[in-house]
Amino acid sequence: MSAYHAESVVSTLAAAVAADPSVVAKVYSQQLRKGARSVDDFAMFEGGEGSGKPFIVRKDIASAHAGDEVKFTVMSQPRGPGARGEQPLRGNESSVDFKTFGCVVDFWRDAFKFTKKQLKFMAGGGGVKSAVLLALREKLGRRRMNDMKMALKLQGVGNTIYPNARKTLASLNALDTLTPSGITNAIPQWRRLGGRSIVVTSKHGSPVYKPMVYIPDAAIASIKNSSSYEQAALHGGARSNEENPLFSGKLLDWNGVGLFEHASVDPENDQCADPLAPRAMLSTGFGVDSSSVACVLKSHATDTKTPYMAWMGGYAYEWYEGQTTKDATWIAFYAAITSATYYGWIINPDGSVGLVSWTGGTEGNNGNQIKVTAILNPDNTNDNSGLGVSTLGNFIATGDTWGLNSLGTAYTRAAGGAGGTSNCSPDFVWTSEFDAGAYIIPCNANGAVDMCSLILGQDTAVRAYVGDDLLVGDKDDYSFVDGGGYETIFGQAPCIRTDGKTSGYSVLRHAGQHPGLEVPTLSA
Repeated sequence: MSAYHAESVVSTLAAAVAADPSVVAKVYSQQLRKGARSVDDFAMFEGGEGSGKPFIVRKDIASAHAGDEVKFTVMSQPRGPGARGEQPLRGNESSVDFKTFGCVVDFWRDAFKFTKKQLKFMAGGGGVKSAVLLALREKLGRRRMNDMKMALKLQGVGNTIYPNARKTLASLNALDTLTPSGITNAIPQWRRLGGRSIVVTSKHGSPVYKPMVYIPDAAIASIKNSSSYEQAALHGGARSNEENPLFSGKLLDWNGVGLFEHASVDPENDQCADPLAPRAMLSTGFGVDSSSVACVLKSHATDTKTPYMAWMGGYAYEWYEGQTTKDATWIAFYAAITSATYYGWIINPDGSVGLVSWTGGTEGNNGNQIKVTAILNPDNTNDNSGLGVSTLGNFIATGDTWGLNSLGTAYTRAAGGAGGTSNCSPDFVWTSEFDAGAYIIPCNANGAVDMCSLILGQDTAVRAYVGDDLLVGDKDDYSFVDGGGYETIFGQAPCIRTDGKTSGYSVLRHAGQHPGLEVPTLSA
């Protein structure tokens, strides 16, 4: 456990505002939760047990403590023959299966610190509490939403659906993007796994039940640009520049399925995009001729704590402290993640592309940065890093003219496919030298960009909120440095059926392209 600074003085705001601390804390809690919900897409789909909502919320657990496991018990449908007419019922009764699963709640804390000089020259209307609240409440909402996305993506058991009859992430290729027909074909599979439609609209006073597909904005482009979707919008939408979906951008339901687009904005110096369609920025350039120590994917030159790479493959993502070593089940879960090999594209600001790979675990991806283990490069006679390979994943660059020359003295950025056995696309400029400002996009061995969408139905996951969010304060340097933040306790977990499979939702694992950051992908 990390040690606190020996000279730090931590006090609650309630202690500082002795006049009426309970009222201040309560107002802060309400403001914080309202602000957090405003950026959490899933907050609008929360409800209590039996509500038919995707995300079941428990708030009646004020006595729980950080590290406690909130238990949920599920029951199967009754099964058995029953009795007809004068047949005896005894011995023919129905029976049910029960299973209990848990959602561990834990502290989540965050804060800012300011000097009096900073506060003096900030925009008026403030004090440290207001400044902290405005920024942190949205960050808390993103944290809860992204934690849930990672849980649904990684903790799913037996509920992943691939397009075009694929069975694994490794088998996805350029043709396996998200399409309207793919969504239509996925719904019966989702229902076989226990998926139940949710109430999403009310028409003429009657509830309308339908599944909902939650799609990251990078993946929704393949839906909107499909000819079948465009034709449906053209002929089925209103004849109006303001109302027709082709002009308004409003998403149409597709074959009785609601579509929800998550729009992500890349903030400066923070995690980019979305756990369902991750990407990151490269802050420090390197190449196959760099020292192996310098071949690192990182988004900030000096920040070694922010989890820029936590959504990339190989990171042991935790939802509560100590989860990686809790028991044999979780140890096996994380071992599968940290022992695999992962691939990623690097797209330079000039549009040239390169392929790298890494392994999981703290030596490969510690959440903050990734240590590269291989770089695709045609000629590795004098690559200083020792990481150059002419075949990486399913890509072969042998004989190509791009990359580091045989003397190890200069790079060439050129089209692929010059070599007799090369399968590097001639439609792209390739390189093994990567510039600051490049984008990092995870993919599989075929180069297919890793994306996910979610089919959400009733009882997809549980959320547990414990008590009120509390305001905390911190002062240093004789109160010249003043800080404030919050501490909250919550937990999230997918729902589990009595047969051990995650229930209520499915993960659509598909390929795709980040618009403007297109990369080559093998088609077979």
